[in-house]
Amino acid sequence: MKILVICTRRVGDVFLATSTIHALRTRYPSAQLDALVFCGTESGLLRNTELDNIISIAERPGLAAHLRFICQYYRRYDVAISLLPGDRPTIYSWLLGKKRYGTIVSSKQSVWKRWMLHNLVEFDGSGRHTLVMYHDVVASLLGKHKIAPQIPERLMGGQDHSEDFNSWPFNNRYVVMHLTPKFRYKEWPISRWKELIQTCVKHDIGVILSGQFDELNHEILSQLNFNDERVFNLLNRTEIEDLVRLICSAGCYVGTDTAVTHMAAATGSPTIAIFGPSSPLVWGPWPVGHRCDITPWSQLGSQSAGNVTLIQGSGICVPCLQEGCGRHVNSESDCLLQLGSEQIKKAMLSNFQ
Repeated sequence: MKILVICTRRVGDVFLATSTIHALRTRYPSAQLDALVFCGTESGLLRNTELDNIISIAERPGLAAHLRFICQYYRRYDVAISLLPGDRPTIYSWLLGKKRYGTIVSSKQSVWKRWMLHNLVEFDGSGRHTLVMYHDVVASLLGKHKIAPQIPERLMGGQDHSEDFNSWPFNNRYVVMHLTPKFRYKEWPISRWKELIQTCVKHDIGVILSGQFDELNHEILSQLNFNDERVFNLLNRTEIEDLVRLICSAGCYVGTDTAVTHMAAATGSPTIAIFGPSSPLVWGPWPVGHRCDITPWSQLGSQSAGNVTLIQGSGICVPCLQEGCGRHVNSESDCLLQLGSEQIKKAMLSNFQ
């Protein structure tokens, strides 16, 4: 049997798809299992060895590229699974699979998708966790199965660190702080990160800084105690797999609503997730060992489940489920700008007592 899992969206969505991929591999150990993702999001799969092939397509391919792609893969798969309700992944499943599984939004505009799919579930973007929805799509293929995003075993041992890290005096007592989400509306202010760093320095706890910053932020970043021996600066200097290795060995991880935060939760390390406009119920990091097929998170309030502590910004509009106060990805979110560091400090330090 040849199975294709389609998840053409962002890195975080692709990483969460590893749970479905693992369940399919467990149920069909001899099948050819491939994944279709957008170019640039392959890192979300962490070179998953449960996949036979990773197929990448541009987010906006030209007509010629699309035609070549379709000719190459047309009806090649016995089963094609679209984990997303969008038009393109649904069409891809129809073109590439002899039998198609997917999800649709219940509306008149989605009637045509019902014709394309043999098995479908109604998409619930506000009441069910993304991971649960992914598994709903393939429930009839799998039977009873466990929901768990996958970190490859080769990354879990905490080995193969750099010489600089191995010689760092705090390599057995540190926090990983991932400062940069992909979009501005999920950012927590640099001044608040500085307060967390100062707290760690005061308590003789090492800090690894990760993230991607452009040159415009260099002046702001100069405030972050780079010269203190407790601060190990990996900003713009680490690949995602190396970062996951460091998180596996960390006493704690702190980050906003990003793909890396989902990965941190999946390692089993204590994870603090800072949330603003996004729905915890739908996007909260999945705790290791959470076996229920119901989201571990409620929509409102700071809360803990398993190895994950979720700190939510405050405000009567939280969570607004929008892309920041300006309703676009480069806008700011007041709920995050106004979120202080005290609650996060307390949660962080509790892992070093």
